[in-house]
Amino acid sequence: MGNSVEVLPILSTPESTPEDRSSSHLPAWQAGTLLLLIAWLYASVLAHLFLQWVGPHHDPNFEHGIFVPFFALFVLWQDRNTIKAIMPNPSWAGLPLIVLSMFVLVLGVLGADIFLPRVSLLILLAGLVILFEGWKFFRAVLFPWAFLILMIPIPALLINRVTFPLQMLASRLATGLLQLVGVPVLREGNMITLPAMQLDVAEACSGIRSLLSLVTLAIIYGYLMETRKWVRVALVCAAIPIAVAANAFRIFGTGMLVWWGYEDKAEGFYHGLSGLLIFVVALILLFAVHRLISLFSMARKNGSPVAPGKVAPLREQPAGELGNGGTGSLRFGLVAVPLLAAAILFHGSGPGIIPVPPDLSSLPSQIDGWTGFDQAPLDKETLDILGHPKYLLRDYARETEPLPINLYVVYFPSQRAGDTIHSPDHCLPGAGWIPTSREVIRLTRPDSSSIPVNRYVVSQLGQRQLVLYWFQAHGRVVASEWQAKYYLIADSIRMNRSDGGMVRLITPMLDDESPDAAQARIMKLGSPLLPLLDTYIPL
Repeated sequence: MGNSVEVLPILSTPESTPEDRSSSHLPAWQAGTLLLLIAWLYASVLAHLFLQWVGPHHDPNFEHGIFVPFFALFVLWQDRNTIKAIMPNPSWAGLPLIVLSMFVLVLGVLGADIFLPRVSLLILLAGLVILFEGWKFFRAVLFPWAFLILMIPIPALLINRVTFPLQMLASRLATGLLQLVGVPVLREGNMITLPAMQLDVAEACSGIRSLLSLVTLAIIYGYLMETRKWVRVALVCAAIPIAVAANAFRIFGTGMLVWWGYEDKAEGFYHGLSGLLIFVVALILLFAVHRLISLFSMARKNGSPVAPGKVAPLREQPAGELGNGGTGSLRFGLVAVPLLAAAILFHGSGPGIIPVPPDLSSLPSQIDGWTGFDQAPLDKETLDILGHPKYLLRDYARETEPLPINLYVVYFPSQRAGDTIHSPDHCLPGAGWIPTSREVIRLTRPDSSSIPVNRYVVSQLGQRQLVLYWFQAHGRVVASEWQAKYYLIADSIRMNRSDGGMVRLITPMLDDESPDAAQARIMKLGSPLLPLLDTYIPL
């Protein structure tokens, strides 16, 4: 018996022609108007995104983002004939997505968040495609549209919660490998101590960079080299443990160089080169996984897989609804109005009236017997990360107290340009300080009122510190970073103000000192300090 041939029924609908497609398109002036409105709304968003990829202060974790839109365009070009053959079947379901995109954009801009405006652009594109072309067309472009998500850097609020566990995991794996080969090593948190020197598994060594890049390449590789969807998913899943293991092996290799006496090769150029070589090894391992799947898989049917990404050019209803008739113009108007309103809102309104506070450097250096000494200014790289706020970094000491207190006050006159407050909840673990306890307490002010404050005990190499910090703006004090973000959006709408600050107090802890005793020492400075801060962080 020969191979059977499956015969598909042919729908009694006319085939698509270039003339049908052109007759269903928006008039040129309407399409051009929408493009200008989108450019007006998102020009600064896209410019900031581009600089985050390749700018002088780019984010090294997302350098791969520049290649994502090019690959998406390549996929569209590859499927161009199939896409052109799809007849338009516009759906009003796209309109709620367009409204949602404007809502997300407003939340992002008012909340000083750079992630939400970028996501809103993808939601807007999906809404426009569905509204003017229909669900079948959107399904045809779903993969390149979804792939664009990988070009958007993950918000710091989330990525910092991933980076720290990756640091710990890489440190544990590398330490285990070193002990396995007989190297004496001591690990505390993300700090690995060898006889010759100490290795700090910093955020840059967490492996998040190689993880994100390898996952992106796994998706591209799977699309180009594989037709079975389950294999594509398996390759993406395999990229995660491969990236984690490769990063741990890199740290292990660095530890071996130190053990063999090549401490100078453990940093600088050679350290960066080792990262590149390990990433190449990770790519080879990914290819090997694919080969193993291909060798042992029985999923092929008749030895010929189905071609990927093809959508049958079936016509669901006659074209022409969007032509020069009233429905097409109505859709255009319903899209143009919210886009224009959002553009006028963002570009036509300035910030509210913000009281000009005194410079933080004028905060008294003599407070109730405590004497303050300003620390060296933060370096440019740190300020680029923090967003160049106004800040004060000062140590206070008193002769009758055994240990000093470090004060850090940061204030942003505006948080609408993507520059926002960085929480110590992210910065302390990144600097190697491991939280051993965390809670929210209330501090009593001299007027008997109280404020919520985060209290952390952190440790590093046997040393402990007590950390108190809170967020403060417009006469309001909150401990939660999420709550501070909520009030930032609410005050931006209600008062047209996005200014705000954060206060952090740190003191070292004695060997047997309790957190309550260390807090009592901090409050000897904090009690007279709290009323002063109201002047420097405007109400």
